[in-house]
Amino acid sequence: MKDKRIFYALSAGYLVLYFILSNLYRGNETALTWLGHLNLVPVFLCTGLMFYVTRRSRPKDRLFWTFNLGSSLFYLLSLLVLFVDTLSEGTVLPSPSIADLFWAAQGGFIFFALLAFVYQRMQGLRLIQYLLDASIFMSTTTVFSWSLIIAPLFESSLRQADRAAVFFNLSYPIIDLGNLFLVSLLLFANQSIGSGRTNRNFLASVLLLTVGDSVYLYMQLNGAYTLGSPIDITWTASLLLLTAAGLESLGKEPVKRSTRLSAMLAGRTSWIRRLLPYISLVALFTLIIEKLSDFGVMVVGSGFAVLLIIARLILTFIENDYLLNRLSHTVEVKEHEANRDSLTGLPNRRKFDIELKQAVEKAGSEHTQLALLFFDLDRFKHINDSMGHTVGDHLLLVVAERLREYIPASRLLARQGGDEFTVLVDPLDGEVEAYRTIAAIEEVFKKPVTLNGMVLYVSASIGAALYPRDGSTADELMRSADMAMHEAKKNRHQKSLFFEPLFRERLAYKVELEHELRGAIERGEISLHYQLQKNIQHCTIVGVEALIRWHHPILGTISPVEFIPIAEETGMIIPLGEWVLKTACLQQVEWEREGFGSLRMSVNVSPYQFQDELFVEKILHTLRETGVDAEQITLEVTESLAIRDVEKVASQLKLLREWGIKLAIDDFGTGYASLKYLRTFEPQLLKIDRFFVDGIDIEAERGDMVRAIIAIGRSLNMEVLAEGVETENQLQFLRLAGCDEVQGYYLSRPLSAEALEQVLKSHTSMKGAG
Repeated sequence: MKDKRIFYALSAGYLVLYFILSNLYRGNETALTWLGHLNLVPVFLCTGLMFYVTRRSRPKDRLFWTFNLGSSLFYLLSLLVLFVDTLSEGTVLPSPSIADLFWAAQGGFIFFALLAFVYQRMQGLRLIQYLLDASIFMSTTTVFSWSLIIAPLFESSLRQADRAAVFFNLSYPIIDLGNLFLVSLLLFANQSIGSGRTNRNFLASVLLLTVGDSVYLYMQLNGAYTLGSPIDITWTASLLLLTAAGLESLGKEPVKRSTRLSAMLAGRTSWIRRLLPYISLVALFTLIIEKLSDFGVMVVGSGFAVLLIIARLILTFIENDYLLNRLSHTVEVKEHEANRDSLTGLPNRRKFDIELKQAVEKAGSEHTQLALLFFDLDRFKHINDSMGHTVGDHLLLVVAERLREYIPASRLLARQGGDEFTVLVDPLDGEVEAYRTIAAIEEVFKKPVTLNGMVLYVSASIGAALYPRDGSTADELMRSADMAMHEAKKNRHQKSLFFEPLFRERLAYKVELEHELRGAIERGEISLHYQLQKNIQHCTIVGVEALIRWHHPILGTISPVEFIPIAEETGMIIPLGEWVLKTACLQQVEWEREGFGSLRMSVNVSPYQFQDELFVEKILHTLRETGVDAEQITLEVTESLAIRDVEKVASQLKLLREWGIKLAIDDFGTGYASLKYLRTFEPQLLKIDRFFVDGIDIEAERGDMVRAIIAIGRSLNMEVLAEGVETENQLQFLRLAGCDEVQGYYLSRPLSAEALEQVLKSHTSMKGAG
């Protein structure tokens, strides 16, 4: 940019200096001749710069600038010929001379440059329309040129009986008319040579060359030309503008900024381009009228008709402009709506996908990296369910505003939908840039959000994927980032993770489990094991807990920790839970028939089962179908049930209690329950999570927590059961602390129904012997 400014400054300085010197030495032919030779300096410089422009230009523009280089080179040669002629006093150049040939070649090469450009750019356009518009304009220009220059020049050359002189004298206006025709064709077709400055400089160069040739020939015909005339500098000025256009073409395309002023100027330029053919027609008609000797009613009528036709066309233009403006505005609005999220105003999924694909293609061709970050809000669904969608939308708005503030504008931030957001880090010079963007996202969620007087602490799980390491296409990259985000959501210690191939293996395994789980019950792969529950105060077996097991013939034994979450996500937990309850009830009836007493059968129920509108009816139907005593059935639910629709869940549990079914809160102390929820749900049994039991005889803090939970249960008239008891010391601690019941490996591992029957028989016989 600085070099261009220097060129502009030197060019302007030279032109001003030349103009001053030519006026200062007016009448001194020798001084003016040598002053003309001074043009060799800027022309030589311009030729060198044009050679540089040609070499550095884009491949598609190289032919165009090569012809322009030829124009500059032949102008330099013409000046060199004249300079040598001045130095060689004994040599007299013929008329026309080789210098005239080089001058003609200067305009000719510009003509070929324009012709090549028109051929490249205007294929497939509505060429006939643009040719007609340009022809209307050129017909008037040609008539004026013929009347003022060509015809008088032709007659003068014929009187001299010199065919060479006729050829050279006529070549200038003809070449100039050809250049004007091609320039007008580009203008009417709205074709751009390059940036705005490139277009303006090139157009000014061609017009200045045409004006210089035309004025010079007209002055020569009328005997008005003298050495040192202001017209002498036009050819050098034209070449300086041509060089400036070439230099501007090497720069990057400027960022388009639509302003009110630029829009107004663009509108005026468009109208000039549209009306130019008709203005030319009016000028031509005026010239014809001037030449007519008989000026009558027919001439006036014809002129008036032409004006009315033009006026009608202008009105049509105005109407079309109005309709096009409305259409353009509608298209812009629809385009904005198609690419923007209606709630946050951020780019939406469609826009992000387009930008991501383009970025991946560019990174692939340039062998660079980019990063994709995929994140969502943790437990956003619970906020929506408990506080309403209005609060959820407000939260998303606040988060989006903070993200705009913390994430640099160079990163593409978009909302994928729901509470999911994505960020494109492109270009990526190193992973540190991705870490910085992740840190910016994490910073957003460090501050609480206040909504309707409530303070919410929101966190996010972030997954990151790098191109090309984690995916060679946009879709692969998105899947990798999504997988990393879900892994981060399951990770309690690190909420942002980069993709690892292991994640893909886990997902494939999860998909396989989902597929196999659908027919597992029918294939007989699902079974129930039972774990004893013992009252440690009375040393009696009071019940069992039914635990689901899945043994696959190929995959082997699959832990409930792996397949239960899949069942909950896919909705298969509903039929699976129904099968578990029915199987457990049938087993309970069978054991009672065999004389093992009224054992309590505890069955785990997923919080997702409570979302089934027929949940209660299905349980009661199972009790009636199996004939089990409802008072012998206990439903175990986790504390996470407390974050669901509390009123709905409370009413369901109340109905079940009325039928005699008992409720147990499982894993107490690790979830979200409070004393308020314990009062609302009214459970009969409180189960202490194994986390607190482990180490109670060693860590005083855990022992104190267990004593506190037991005290809570007793204060609410609930029995307390401790899970995960594995040692005699733990058992004795719980007995002394006042715990009612225990279960764990110290008593018995989960056993099949047949194996547990043997334990029950052994316990019954020992009890009878005692």
